[in-house]
Amino acid sequence: MKHLYLDWAATAPIHPEVANLQRQVAEETFGNPSSIHAWGLEARELLESCRRKCGKLLGSSENQVIFTGGGSESNNIVFTSFLLKASPGHAIVPLFEHASVYEPSRILERFGWEVTRVPAGKDGRIEPERIREALKKNTALVTLMLVNNETGAIQPVDEVVRMIRAQEGRPVHIHVDAVQGVGKFPVHFLELGIDSLSVSAHKFRGPRGVGILLTKKTLSSLLTGGGQEYGVRPGTENVPGIVAMTRALELAIEGMERNRSQVERVMKVLLSRVQTCRECKVLPEARLNTPSNFSPYIVSLAFPPIPGEVLVRVLNERGYGVSTGSACSSRKKRDTRVLESSGVSPSLAFSSIRVSLGPTVTEEQMENFADTLLQETAILFQVAK
Repeated sequence: MKHLYLDWAATAPIHPEVANLQRQVAEETFGNPSSIHAWGLEARELLESCRRKCGKLLGSSENQVIFTGGGSESNNIVFTSFLLKASPGHAIVPLFEHASVYEPSRILERFGWEVTRVPAGKDGRIEPERIREALKKNTALVTLMLVNNETGAIQPVDEVVRMIRAQEGRPVHIHVDAVQGVGKFPVHFLELGIDSLSVSAHKFRGPRGVGILLTKKTLSSLLTGGGQEYGVRPGTENVPGIVAMTRALELAIEGMERNRSQVERVMKVLLSRVQTCRECKVLPEARLNTPSNFSPYIVSLAFPPIPGEVLVRVLNERGYGVSTGSACSSRKKRDTRVLESSGVSPSLAFSSIRVSLGPTVTEEQMENFADTLLQETAILFQVAK
């Protein structure tokens, strides 16, 4: 009984034009781009055309574009590259980072690295001063996501970069996970002044299993093979996926302002309705006072003492797809690390659900969802008593 999908931060439905293009390329341009015959050369030409387009769309040069299997792989490539350093160093990783950043940081620790994990402020955003205080003489890596995948908090990347670059004699590699930002907010790699950035196609209506890693300099890589993608990500390139991703990125950037305006209107409907429920909590609460610091595409809500997983299942039965947080952790024991790092209590985080939107969601649909949400929580509150 599918009705309305509200889990776009987990994965966005592929754009019909993009799906058709991927199928067409898979059928017609099937050569291996490393082969030197006509079929291979045709695939190589298409691949390099996409590299040029993606570089232009993301504000980088084409030789800084490495095609990968997605955001998680891109993040892991950056972290594992540091295992090839002559000696362990120091890394700074905010507590609210996605699992594909947080977990690789634990691998660094197992190989002797020191990792400082910095919490967010109560508004869900990192305070640049906290990162400055965490810097050490041997700090080699600082990571900071662009948009948080659970709270929607937009991180002050520009401020953090300026602060780090102002430290004399400190060649720190700055990595940004931009998975929830690309296609929704302007991203210009070279203007950000960072060293690497991760992108995932299926977050902006592209196919799954394909992404981009932008790197200012070629990274060392633990992966070896045929030397594809500058030796950073060896393996036969997914040409149909890359072409489809490139078109999805074009469409997302072309419609960025229009899409965001639509989503802002829909999010406004949701937030105004849930605030009529005294028991509902918007997480973090600062979102209500500083909406410009948050993505309109993502919001976390809590209805204590109702467990988030219970509410997700109830809403699913009514035809609505929401989640309890990151899809990458949903089949593990409930992880509330991201919310707790923003000062949310464990019990409140345990009661949270994530609602994430896309440009095809309408205000009328959100009105209907909000009605259902408030009806079901009223029933569950009675049961809890």
